[in-house]
Amino acid sequence: MREVRASAPGKVNLTLRVGAPTPDGYHPLVTVFEALALRETVTVRTSKTPGVRVETIAYLPDGSIDEATTRAMEDVDPATHLAVRAARVLQRLAAAGPWASTAAGLSIRVDKRVPVAGGMAGGSADAAAALVACNELWELGLGAEQLVAIGRSLGADVPACLVGGIALGTGRGDHMSVLREGDEEGRHHWVMLLSREGLSTPEVFREFDRLDAAGVPALAEPTPEEVAALCGGPEELSHCLVNDLQVPALRLRAELADTIASAKDAGALAVTLSGSGPTVAALARDAEHARALAATLSDAPTVARAIHTHGPTCGARIESTEAI
Repeated sequence: MREVRASAPGKVNLTLRVGAPTPDGYHPLVTVFEALALRETVTVRTSKTPGVRVETIAYLPDGSIDEATTRAMEDVDPATHLAVRAARVLQRLAAAGPWASTAAGLSIRVDKRVPVAGGMAGGSADAAAALVACNELWELGLGAEQLVAIGRSLGADVPACLVGGIALGTGRGDHMSVLREGDEEGRHHWVMLLSREGLSTPEVFREFDRLDAAGVPALAEPTPEEVAALCGGPEELSHCLVNDLQVPALRLRAELADTIASAKDAGALAVTLSGSGPTVAALARDAEHARALAATLSDAPTVARAIHTHGPTCGARIESTEAI
């Protein structure tokens, strides 16, 4: 048997522009992602028992197990788990190759550090890590573009988790152009402010359509000057953050406005909603400033948890591989 471990990052949207829905109901997007140091780790192991099994263990920022989220993940239908869906796509390819004899059974362990249902692409990171891990496990030899194409079929954020860094997403946000590669230290420090209650992405988009029924401006990609600022230091970035879904999200969850106000009052350089929410991202000057913000905002009445992280970091990658 073989075992491969891979990881992939969560994300924050530095910009998120939303167009009018197309006839199929989808909204075109122009968005800039930043990969964060909060990473999902997926371990895949060949098994003699047919089928795909998954176990998810969630962790708190201090490294202890998040018992409530871990229990909640036990109730998730494996057929909808993005790591399982990703693995099954590659399992079908492996069944026709030299690893056919070991492709029938697979066990997956997900070590979850990206908050669930927070607009930070935790599930998409699971899929990205599973794709990279299974590609290595069964020696499929798929290149980065092939994995991104498969990722696109699994979810709009999966390609961003695969490529990492700071990346422009167009189409449905899933056609990627890397603007800046990720690194270990990162240039931007964030405090991610978690909400006490989730927020439905479809509901946010429906509210967007209702509010903007009179017409939505045409989408435009960022200019070279805007790209330079997005990829620059925190001061430059602080003037660029924008999210077209923030207003509809705040209409649905008024307390998010209090979270944003608390972050601004605490001295954040800039504050934005991450994706469709409900996580609020507060930009800090540096690591020390982020730690101070996190300590202050942990006590805010509308904040369930404040997590310090940084970006841009690298995309999905292999962490280890071994025979067992």
